[in-house]
Amino acid sequence: MTGSAAGRRTIQGSVYGASKWFVHGFADNLAEEMKEWRGRCTTIAPGMVNTPFFDKPKPDKLAAEDVADAVIHAIEAHPRNCVREIFLMPAF
Repeated sequence: MTGSAAGRRTIQGSVYGASKWFVHGFADNLAEEMKEWRGRCTTIAPGMVNTPFFDKPKPDKLAAEDVADAVIHAIEAHPRNCVREIFLMPAF
């Protein structure tokens, strides 16, 4: 599932953040329910990602490829592992 840093940190006046808190809670519960048949559920929670959504480029933020790498990491984890969450933030 696609979460967000906004679902892990309070952002003043943010309905977006509240919706992402829901995603994190739902994914945690879903992962628990899926354990009985070895299903896995991962929430990828990136901070700001440099996308065309912004009027000006954000080259110091995450790239879409960074988020894709996190997804691949979760998918390729050994089947005995359930990567529940990846909280991905820019390094600087």
